[in-house]
Amino acid sequence: MKRITSEQAKELNQNFVKIRSKAIKKAIGKNDNLSTWFSIDELQKFIDGVKKEGKDKGILVNGIRVYFGAYPKDDAVKKKDNMSTVFLVPTQPYAESMQKDGGEGDEGGNDIEGMGGFNDGVQGNPPGEEYPQ
Repeated sequence: MKRITSEQAKELNQNFVKIRSKAIKKAIGKNDNLSTWFSIDELQKFIDGVKKEGKDKGILVNGIRVYFGAYPKDDAVKKKDNMSTVFLVPTQPYAESMQKDGGEGDEGGNDIEGMGGFNDGVQGNPPGEEYPQ
């Protein structure tokens, strides 16, 4: 398990704030979202769903990749205009010919584009609130 301590989490968040927050605020004209929340039930349903869909399609789902994204300026939910988000997509093992140099085969995988992803978590409250909330 790749768990981190609260101190490590705080350091990661502070590094993000120091390195990126000013530039993002300048670009979008407001403080950006610094966290996204998903319920355990939502995450479990997504994981169970992509595993089942993969099995039905004969695809081994080996993981979930987290992407950073941003809502469009004219998002239907105005409070999300230009705000950062994360979305999740299922992955399958790299084909042998696609193995990364030195990779062990279980260090990522190819995105499974045809299965879609998972988004629309709850923004931090307020969105610019740093760790811990």
